[in-house]
Amino acid sequence: MKFQALWQRLRLPLLAALLVLGALAARATWEQVQAYHRAEALEKSAQLDLAVDEYRWTLRWYTPWGPKWTDAAQALVRIAKTAEQPEPLRAMRALDALRSGLIAGRHVWQPRADLVAYVNQTIPAVMVRVAQASGDKREPAQLLAQFTRDYARPIGVSPLTSAAVSLGFLAWLIGLLMIARRGLDAEARITRLGWRWLAVAVSGFVLWTLGMWLG
Repeated sequence: MKFQALWQRLRLPLLAALLVLGALAARATWEQVQAYHRAEALEKSAQLDLAVDEYRWTLRWYTPWGPKWTDAAQALVRIAKTAEQPEPLRAMRALDALRSGLIAGRHVWQPRADLVAYVNQTIPAVMVRVAQASGDKREPAQLLAQFTRDYARPIGVSPLTSAAVSLGFLAWLIGLLMIARRGLDAEARITRLGWRWLAVAVSGFVLWTLGMWLG
């Protein structure tokens, strides 16, 4: 009976939360597909630098089920490999777009961590060639050592960050649900209990945001 009473109180807020999350997921998927189609058109018209930017946006609109996400990552790998010898600057931009796009999709885990590792291993040598072409007088070995250190960072998401992201999101969602169900009086003014749940929601949102940003 207690469960039924709790379900009666929470079913409408839960439905509203699911609808909001569903709308966000649908928009992310739509934007991903549209960005990929723009990138394809630009690549076919030989506007590769603009295509690289659109492939980056495709990756940034990450969803686990995204239909064009993997295709965009493979396209950036292809552009980088093709341009590595004749156009190292374009190759560097493609690799940077691939890495930043992949990291932007990081949450409780890092999608395609193998490609992040590939970029970390590949881009230093490309950056050396770009630096030399731009007139950098330092020794290639010195440049390579510096760029390799710059990209020698842990790949993936730590268990602590995963826990912070998960717990923060749950606290945010539960806090909002409880405000809707228990935190308002008959005149829709927030009660003392409601302020407590608001603190839970705000703390959860801050924890979730920091985990996504710093993790």
